[in-house]
Amino acid sequence: MKKCLMYALVTLAILMVCTAAAASGWVVPGNGSSGTTGVSSGYSMDAKLIEDLATRSGPSTQYTGCGFYKIKGQTVRAVSRAFDNGGVQWVAVEFSYSGAICRVYTGAQRLNLSASQLARLPEEDMTSYIGYGTVNTNVNPKWGPGSGYATYTDRTLSKGTRVAVIRSENGYSMVECYHTNGEILRSWIPSYDLDLD
Repeated sequence: MKKCLMYALVTLAILMVCTAAAASGWVVPGNGSSGTTGVSSGYSMDAKLIEDLATRSGPSTQYTGCGFYKIKGQTVRAVSRAFDNGGVQWVAVEFSYSGAICRVYTGAQRLNLSASQLARLPEEDMTSYIGYGTVNTNVNPKWGPGSGYATYTDRTLSKGTRVAVIRSENGYSMVECYHTNGEILRSWIPSYDLDLD
């Protein structure tokens, strides 16, 4: 009952935020910060796909889709894990596609990792973030923290876009903002393209 009430309140908050969308079509998600960076660093592992790869930009179906890849049987790099509001475990994975690296989230059931292997991955804290900021130039966000990662060529963050800043890695900041379609885009932009509050 508590989980259902919490989910309903979160959904209502999302709808309220989406209603207040800025002219650019993006608005800032709020998620009750503890002010930390959200994930411990270091450990990752190779994993084989036991299903084709359905993906999201973040660890729940509330995040934008990033494509469906028919690469069952191939090896990807598992980077971190997180649980959504329903207790479903998601894994951030990296793989190469069209000459660039993609970092996306997929359900843990698509990987050949045991529960003990999954437990060794850094767990993202879904309630923590660094703060809020404003994008200071028009920027096409990246799928990961670096120039070698794929670019979201169809998802420009315009100058003045407000974002929640989740964490930083390799000179890039992981940011989130809601699109007017109600889904969240989690992406990476160079930290110098962002003015923190």
